[in-house]
Amino acid sequence: MARMDSFQISVHVVKRLYPRPPLCYFHDGVDVLSQLFLLLVHTDYPPLPSLSLAFSMYSFSLCHSMDESGSLALIPWDEQRHRETDWCEVEECRAVLDQTASDDDDFLYKTPALLRFRTATPSIELLTDWYISRAQEIDSCSRQVDCALSLVRLGKEREIPGLELLSDDLVTMETLVYETSCELSLTLHDLQQLSHINKLRLLMKNSSRERYVKDAFQWMVPFLHRCESQRAGAAAALLREYLVTMARDDLTLPLAIFQHSKPDCQQKIVGDPDQLMCVALECIYSCEREDQLSFCYDILECLPQRGYGPETDITMSLHDQVDKLEKHLSVVEVLEKHGLQKPISYVRSSQSSSEEAHPLMVKLCRHTGRKNPPVSETQWRDLLKDLLDMQQNVYTCLQPETCHQVFVESLLCSSRLENVRLAGQLMHCSALSQDVPVSLSFRGRSHSLRVAYHRSVELVLAAAREYFNSSTTLTDPCMDLARACLQLIPDCPAEIQEELDLISALCLLEELNVNILPLQVRLRTNRLSLVEECFSQCSSAYKQSSLLLNLATLLRVAGEDEAKRKGQVLTLLAEQALQCLDFKASYIHCQDLMATGHREGWEVCSLLGQCEGYQDMGARQELLAFSLTHCPPGSIQSLLAASSDLQTQVLYQAVNYQMEPTNTQSGVEGDETESYQTSLASASSGGPSVGGGGDLLHRTTARTMEVLTTTGLTTKAVLTAVSDHHWWRDSLSYLRPKHGQRAGSSRLGESRENEDVARQGCSPFYQGLFDEPYVDPREDVYSSYHAVTQEDFAEVLLRTGKLAETKTEGQTLFPATEVLLQLASDAFPRDMTLALAYLLALPQVLDANRCFEKQSHSALSLQLAAYYYCLQIYTHLAPCFKDKSHTLYRADPKELIRLVTQHVSARSDWPEELGKLIGQLHVYNERLTDLTQAQVLQGLGRGVDIQRFSCDPHYKKQTILGLAETLEDSVYNISLSLAQRYSVPLWEVYMTHLEFLFTDSGLSTKDIESRGEALGLFETLKADPQAFLSHMSRYVLPSVEGSDLGRLLLYYSLLEACGCGQHVAAAAIQPDSHVKLLKKLRAVANGLDYRKLTDEDSDPLAALEPVLTSQNVLSISKLANRLPLPGGGVVSASSVHAVWLGKMFWKGDPQVLKRPPQTDQDYLHAYDTCAKYLDRLVLSDAIRFLDGITFSPEAASKLSVATRGEVVRRALKALCQLSNKSKKRGGDEGEPGADPAAGSERALAHLQQSLAHLDTLGHAFILALNDSHQDQLQGYSRAYDLSRSEQAKVHALAVTMATDGQPLEQIGELLAVAVGPLDLSIKSVLHDAVERVVSDLSGDADVLNDCPDPLRVLEGMVTAVHNTVQAGGSAVSSDDLLAWLRPFCGDASVAVRPRIEVLQILENNFPLRDRDLRLLLLYRTQAVLKDRQVEMEDIEEEEKRYTLFLELLEAARKWEEFQLIMLLLQAWPPMTKEEVAETERNPWVVWTSALLSHCQGSEVQLDLGGEVVAMCRSLYPTKHKLPAQCIRHIARLLLDQPGLQLSSLKLMTESGDEQLLQLTLDQINSISEVNASCCDSELLSLLLDGGLLVGCVSSALYPALSTHLLSHHQEGGWDVQGAAAKLLQAGHEAQAGSLLLAHRGTHQGQFTFNTALAVLHKWF
Repeated sequence: MARMDSFQISVHVVKRLYPRPPLCYFHDGVDVLSQLFLLLVHTDYPPLPSLSLAFSMYSFSLCHSMDESGSLALIPWDEQRHRETDWCEVEECRAVLDQTASDDDDFLYKTPALLRFRTATPSIELLTDWYISRAQEIDSCSRQVDCALSLVRLGKEREIPGLELLSDDLVTMETLVYETSCELSLTLHDLQQLSHINKLRLLMKNSSRERYVKDAFQWMVPFLHRCESQRAGAAAALLREYLVTMARDDLTLPLAIFQHSKPDCQQKIVGDPDQLMCVALECIYSCEREDQLSFCYDILECLPQRGYGPETDITMSLHDQVDKLEKHLSVVEVLEKHGLQKPISYVRSSQSSSEEAHPLMVKLCRHTGRKNPPVSETQWRDLLKDLLDMQQNVYTCLQPETCHQVFVESLLCSSRLENVRLAGQLMHCSALSQDVPVSLSFRGRSHSLRVAYHRSVELVLAAAREYFNSSTTLTDPCMDLARACLQLIPDCPAEIQEELDLISALCLLEELNVNILPLQVRLRTNRLSLVEECFSQCSSAYKQSSLLLNLATLLRVAGEDEAKRKGQVLTLLAEQALQCLDFKASYIHCQDLMATGHREGWEVCSLLGQCEGYQDMGARQELLAFSLTHCPPGSIQSLLAASSDLQTQVLYQAVNYQMEPTNTQSGVEGDETESYQTSLASASSGGPSVGGGGDLLHRTTARTMEVLTTTGLTTKAVLTAVSDHHWWRDSLSYLRPKHGQRAGSSRLGESRENEDVARQGCSPFYQGLFDEPYVDPREDVYSSYHAVTQEDFAEVLLRTGKLAETKTEGQTLFPATEVLLQLASDAFPRDMTLALAYLLALPQVLDANRCFEKQSHSALSLQLAAYYYCLQIYTHLAPCFKDKSHTLYRADPKELIRLVTQHVSARSDWPEELGKLIGQLHVYNERLTDLTQAQVLQGLGRGVDIQRFSCDPHYKKQTILGLAETLEDSVYNISLSLAQRYSVPLWEVYMTHLEFLFTDSGLSTKDIESRGEALGLFETLKADPQAFLSHMSRYVLPSVEGSDLGRLLLYYSLLEACGCGQHVAAAAIQPDSHVKLLKKLRAVANGLDYRKLTDEDSDPLAALEPVLTSQNVLSISKLANRLPLPGGGVVSASSVHAVWLGKMFWKGDPQVLKRPPQTDQDYLHAYDTCAKYLDRLVLSDAIRFLDGITFSPEAASKLSVATRGEVVRRALKALCQLSNKSKKRGGDEGEPGADPAAGSERALAHLQQSLAHLDTLGHAFILALNDSHQDQLQGYSRAYDLSRSEQAKVHALAVTMATDGQPLEQIGELLAVAVGPLDLSIKSVLHDAVERVVSDLSGDADVLNDCPDPLRVLEGMVTAVHNTVQAGGSAVSSDDLLAWLRPFCGDASVAVRPRIEVLQILENNFPLRDRDLRLLLLYRTQAVLKDRQVEMEDIEEEEKRYTLFLELLEAARKWEEFQLIMLLLQAWPPMTKEEVAETERNPWVVWTSALLSHCQGSEVQLDLGGEVVAMCRSLYPTKHKLPAQCIRHIARLLLDQPGLQLSSLKLMTESGDEQLLQLTLDQINSISEVNASCCDSELLSLLLDGGLLVGCVSSALYPALSTHLLSHHQEGGWDVQGAAAKLLQAGHEAQAGSLLLAHRGTHQGQFTFNTALAVLHKWF
């Protein structure tokens, strides 16, 4: 120890010698002050008895007090020495002797963290740190929580700050360790890592249910208080979370907490009533168990009642939630009562969801219906009451009607008859019944709310179908239930009747021995098959037709189509009757089929009609006719064969019947038998008498050679008599007298129309195929129905003869010439095609002349004759009748006539028989030519006006030239002959024809050249080369496609051949040069637009670009110097290569770069490929090419910035190399006349700037623009990208941003980002933008074409400046704007309106100077008073403006002039002088007075009162709003005028002034009669808005006012109940009661005085 200093000795003493080590500290000197903390740390922990003394010493060692400023501070040590310092202990002596005390205290600082305590004067923060760390060390090393807590408490007693949280944690730790004994291994550090909620759960973990409340008060409540002291509101949140978490599984413990928080408890766990209710509600609703209902009610009883305790903002809401909770609990109680348990949360979550509420109701009712034994009617009614209570209290998302429907549906589906009857009592079973208006709750059997009728029908149907489908037989009990359900609806709508019919159909099926399940009947899609099963079960079922038809009706066979249903059943009946050989019954059913028109019955009709056993010929013919009408095409042939057999017999009888009157010279009157007359009727109508359709069918088939192709033995027997020649002779002799009576007609009553054959006649069926045909009205059976005329004798005779020839297989030949000629003559005017068919059927061809000679000579008749002989000649020369579909008969008749005539005219040695036909052809051709020559003047000019042609020389010339525009040689020759005749220059005809060949002929270039040479056009056209050039360039060249190089070559070759070169402009390309260019380009530039290439106003390089390839670029570049540029000069080979390289870079090249680039790497490869050809370019073209692939829109969209930069860097390197090579070669390959060195420097500088610009694209500002979601900002980014930081482009972009109203800061950022010497500023940019807008406003429309509204652009810029100034910016000020815009505003040559708008914009954003304000006022005045010269001195003062107003008003007499003055007053500021503004001198009052004085009785009818009211209303939202005194003056002016009382009342009512409202009531009470002049709906609404209902009770207006209130209170927002209360308060009991009665829908008959008084006592 002798070698130790004082500090080491102190440490040794502390550790070894003294039982109370802290006492030694006070005997040490200042040497140990800096290590005081460390000495305390190294002090061994004393035993428990000395702990208090140790801590006292610690505390005493660390003394502190308040300083003068009130802050904590350490008290300095008061050092007392036992002796004076010896001379050798002085610092100077120690220094000389080198005995300075050394700091040998390093052994104390075992860890670097302890170094912070090495100080003699510790701070308060360091003291806090020491207490905290020391307490934590005590806990971690000794686990003595009480010691650590004592130390912290001593620190708190010394007011050491920052120890509260540690103290709270130690208290909690002490409770956990010494009281709860839950976690003995828990350390302070572990506790501090836990959340408050976990600490709380840890505290209450071991608490039993018996001691839970006591432990809560002992442990939980203090813990919550400690948490609350740390953070306000933490206790409530922790308690809520703790209780809610427990409540999810069990409400027992939360209930205990709530029971000791009741309002009547002295000591409460939860003292705040609002918190109690909030937590209780959340606990109940969070509980997920279904058996906690009793606990929920117990918790509910713990909650305070309304009015208990202080009321906060949420108290009423919480009480409302508690009320809702009671309702929810009632629903859960009802569900539990009926055996369905649900948690409370389910009710709350489903209360507003109809999707969940409705199934719950259904489940509850169905659960009741499944109970065994079944519930009684009383229990059902109780269930209904519970359902309605649930709906009314909770499930308001459902309608009461829905609950009734669910209940009734469950009754219907309960499988009990008494429940079905009970359901009937709860439904409207008839559409005529009405609902009884009662409350929703069940009040008795006769007064319950019943299900609506339509819904009742749906429920009944659903239940009945369910019962029906579940039945096994007709006698199943479920079938009775289905019938009982359906019988609940007595008026039987369609759906109910269908179900009843289905049940009835089961009875009929059972009667007909068809056994089937009811469900199978319903599911049978083909109900007709059930009827077929009836036929299979009973062979004589066809005799019970009515029963089967009834069954089909009940089964709804064919749906609602009764006709189809009847037809299907009748078909089955007829088929079964025919199978049983009951022909009569089958025919009866077939007659019904034909009567109903059921087309599917044709097959059974055809079977019966062809049945040989059925002897009724007429019936069979009728059946076959019906079958032919409705059968498919494949069955027509066989049916026609069968029908022809019958028709042959009938026709034979008909011919004999018509011949008999001739033979006997007496008519058949009444001596014929019935059967004979029947056959006659059939024959005369051409077939069986089944109506027009059957007759038409037979008349059509009679004209076809293929009608009868089969025969039978019966028919041969019948036609035996027809083969007699005497019979035919007699028949023809009967025909000839008719022929002699009138040529060409054998029909009685023949129509005389179209006798001249001016229009082509045709059958009505084919009239749509012809233009303006003639249709015989007697044969038009399609437009309307009428009886068809009987066939004439010739047709009957021809049909009979042809049938005979067919049936006798050619043994009997019919002499048909006379009959065919007669038929052809009759058919000529009405059906020319039919007439030709008759003529072609003649045995002798020349016999047709007899018919043609009888016809009127028209173009149609002559053409038909020529066509007839051409057909005959053609068939003689090339027989073709063997082929029935020969193209001869489909050829164009005119073309056939031309070809045959041309062929037979080529020679004359024809055979005699053919020569006769050719002679007839020539005869009719000549006649046709003669006829057409008569119309040549009309037909020659294709619509030529003959009269004008003869008198108008210009029209004559244009007509002749128009005829030359044709490829028909005949017409062209006519034009030449007419031109010679009328002295039209042949040059013009040739020029017109040549123009036509180029433009509208459609000929190829080779054909045009050939035709021009063939016609000899060019020899004549050479005579005038200047006119030829002018006409060709004006009319021909625009029609030639630019890519048609062949035609362009012909065009310029013609110009060269005609000598037009000397007339071409000197600057233009000569025709011979064009020819040379075209010949070379046509070989190498396929698809080139040559016209665009040589156009003076277009870029030839743009025309060359699409066709340039590596194969032709050299060839085309050699021709480039022949192509002029629009601005002068010629195209260079370098520029051609530059264009080709640009195209190859983007699109590739078929030879050099086969695949177009897709990725960045591809584009770099493409550039490397292009770089190989850079030596072919001059520097300017190289720069243009590089800019095109790096700074074009395509480059910006397809290439990344990095790729573009790499391209520029490679280009720099390549140009440097090319420049060096050029220098070595002497620089002879540059641009002519340019300095190669300077050009290289400019090119390199250009690329350097490009590279620098690309680097700026990564700037944050540019990236922000590009990443923006606004298209406009992205457009700025793209424009800057393409600008290459060139001053003009950056300036244009900045101006665009300014005109778009962008903030000036963004414009500044743009200018700052751009590289290069821009010399631009925000102020200069904005100045230029303002100049553009001003120029546009001044009338320069080309300045701002992209902005339709320059004023809005200016407003955006002014707003941007305003925002900048407000933000403290100084780039542009308001004075700058005013200075720029003031010249425009003072320019008298500009319209007034835009100048006003500009000043108004400035005024809205900046405070204007007085001069500018006066200028704005002047402009506004001039804009209104356009016809009056107004100067500044006229309006600069208020008195002068008032004088001007009075002057204008005195001169005003028309309404338009008063409108002008009103606009002027609105443009001026309001009058401010009190003697004017609030008196009768107010301008608006004076204006109203003058208007009423001068416009009364004017010619223009005006609603003056309405205009005045509209004027006042328009002033309400403005600074011109009139005071109440002025409104009063205007209202009195209106009252003084007759008929304007209504407007005055409106104005006073909406003013809101008390005096005016009283005046309004006085005026209303003085009204004796209500009419349109004093009352309308608007006034009534204003009175109600003003609350004047009570004041109008005694007036004549009150009935209308109360009616308006009742009918419009919803849209007007008026409270009828409140209005009645005000009436009652004012003593108007009867009016108040009547108003309430009317509002609640009481009948008018109950509006009595006693009733009105009675309802007041009830409702108030």
